[in-house]
Amino acid sequence: MSAAYLLDTSSFIHRAFHASKERPTFTKDGKPNFAINLFRNMLERLQRDHKPDYLIAACDVHAPTFRSELYTQYKAQRPTPPEDLISQIDGCMDVLMTAHVPTINFPGYEADDIIGTLAHRIVPIMDVVIVCGDKDMAQLVEVYAEGGCTRVWNTGKNKMLGVGEVLIEYGVLPHQIVDYLSLVGDTSDNVPGCKGIGPKGAVELLKQFGNLQAVLNRSSEISSKAYRHAIQNNREMILLSKKLVTIDTHVPLPDVSNLYSPF
Repeated sequence: MSAAYLLDTSSFIHRAFHASKERPTFTKDGKPNFAINLFRNMLERLQRDHKPDYLIAACDVHAPTFRSELYTQYKAQRPTPPEDLISQIDGCMDVLMTAHVPTINFPGYEADDIIGTLAHRIVPIMDVVIVCGDKDMAQLVEVYAEGGCTRVWNTGKNKMLGVGEVLIEYGVLPHQIVDYLSLVGDTSDNVPGCKGIGPKGAVELLKQFGNLQAVLNRSSEISSKAYRHAIQNNREMILLSKKLVTIDTHVPLPDVSNLYSPF
């Protein structure tokens, strides 16, 4: 079956930058190009090693999103990117253009949402592989009864995650990842989660109750006093966190079927 690879462009650029900044290179006029060079190499390696039938790059828009409107502290802890990273972003985008990789963004949404929406559109036609190191992408992993599957290639660990690998990695199934992150939070995005509940506690609760709503509705049944009080005292933050970590798979993108149509 053919496979479409969906690239989280920002994640790929940041990985290239941080992996190469200790060995900086510059153009003849003194501009840094080390991230651009590694980004190009990473893209070529992706195409060579995985041989995707289609490759689409999803990009963030530098503007408020529905998440930042829900929670003003969303990603607020992130420092301003260093100038030598900012100055290389356009060069990385040029690499995509030269390689004829189509790029897509949409105001008000993150690249994650674009990837989620594209994955749901494409998977009836062909398999989908999401290229990203973020754990929230695991919620999109799925095997469909009518054929086709969505997997995540974790670039940080160089590991392909299917349903079984997600269970091994996080202790929960893909359809429980949103509930899991709603409890543990996500420090990289400043998602609060539930204070007092870590990965171990989240896995225990979801194994016992099955889903987050049952955890909230039946919190009085939680045997651990610490966990019970944590859930009961942080209900609003848990529900807010769920909204923040849930990838929107219904972004109103225009028809982009020409980018991945096998016909």
